[in-house]
Amino acid sequence: MSGNDTTTTQKPQGALLWLQSLQWMVFFLANTIAVPIVVGAAFDMSAVEISSFVQRMLLATGIATLIQIFFGHRLPLIEGAAGMWWALFLIMGAMAVPGEKGLVLQQLEMGLIVSGIALLILSLLPVIGRVRELFTPIVTGVYLMLLCFSLTGSFFKGMLGVSRFGHVDWRLALLSLFIVVTVLTISLKGKGILRSMGPFLGIGLGWILFTLIGFGEREALAGADMAWFALPELFAWGAPVWDIGVVVTSVLTGVILISNVIASIVVIGNALGIEPDAATYRRGVFGNGVSSILAGPLSVVGPVPLSVSAGFMMTTGLRARLPFVIGAVLIAVSGLFPFVGKFFATLPSEVAYAALFTPFAQMIGFGVRDLMGVEGSNRNLLVIGISLMIGVGVMFLPPDSLSSLAPWLRNIVANGLLVGLIACLLLEHVIFRKEKSDS
Repeated sequence: MSGNDTTTTQKPQGALLWLQSLQWMVFFLANTIAVPIVVGAAFDMSAVEISSFVQRMLLATGIATLIQIFFGHRLPLIEGAAGMWWALFLIMGAMAVPGEKGLVLQQLEMGLIVSGIALLILSLLPVIGRVRELFTPIVTGVYLMLLCFSLTGSFFKGMLGVSRFGHVDWRLALLSLFIVVTVLTISLKGKGILRSMGPFLGIGLGWILFTLIGFGEREALAGADMAWFALPELFAWGAPVWDIGVVVTSVLTGVILISNVIASIVVIGNALGIEPDAATYRRGVFGNGVSSILAGPLSVVGPVPLSVSAGFMMTTGLRARLPFVIGAVLIAVSGLFPFVGKFFATLPSEVAYAALFTPFAQMIGFGVRDLMGVEGSNRNLLVIGISLMIGVGVMFLPPDSLSSLAPWLRNIVANGLLVGLIACLLLEHVIFRKEKSDS
């Protein structure tokens, strides 16, 4: 990394140090607590299981951030559940046959571990650039579009109350609309630190209104007896289970997220006025690999550096390294106290879905942006159109239509996201491969 960044030059002390550290901790919370609620609901977890999930997610987020700050890219980037990872969890949960959702979670544990190992290997080889070249704007654009298409149903069922009641509940529908508008308004019109806290504030307001409507908190959790301090249970979902379809999907997800790691480093480098070098990118991928491997035993959603950290830093002026490190330590330590997980586990999944709707909708925008930058040639339009048709078409197949296939093959063929992505890679780089003179 060229030059010394300003994260080490400012050294706040006393009350200011702790105030800045708490600001970072709140920002960690804003980017962490909703995901385990949504994923837990998708896998029919009990209130106690979701509470433990939240606890482990807090611990994993803090540890992953500390790994990166000391051994990885060494920049003030918070780690959080990668949108692609938790989307994959939701997709697999929706695809799972009733009674087999626990098995799918065990398969995802294995997928995270194998994906992390693949990232470690890639970070040690001079091939990151070449791997990244496979994911052209067409491929990443198609992937992001398919990713969002596959989750639209889950979001609307949750936000409209269908997941809870089996039909549309207009109270929940109006509440969800209010939360979406609130988050959208804050994200577009907010000033300073307020702008980056839209989802967090939306969760707070929605949670209060949800209680006022009369739903209240989870009764099963309210009466649960929990220790005040507890180490996380390793492999809480059970021992990892190998499934070739889940492993292939997980490795592809991890490789695609290399671009996310690189983009986040670029963004934070711009915010700090520094020029990250090649070693910084390699260490960032290495740190992400280690964190993915740890996500398996901790039974959490895979993490990734969040570029939104740069926006938070710019709006708050928090550039010192020490408050960032303390904030990461605080969020990790909070994961050792079950009452913290118990509190956040009472967050209604409907509120979490609504609060995440706007950030997730941005992913569709990112996909559109990638595709808009592509030349509108007949060849490119065919690659995009065929890939989307194949991926979306598979998503509409009835669940039992592939029952004659072997289980390992069914998990591949029934995954519209994976099938569409593989089709796009083949069309882009094999079937309609461009000659160098054409590029």
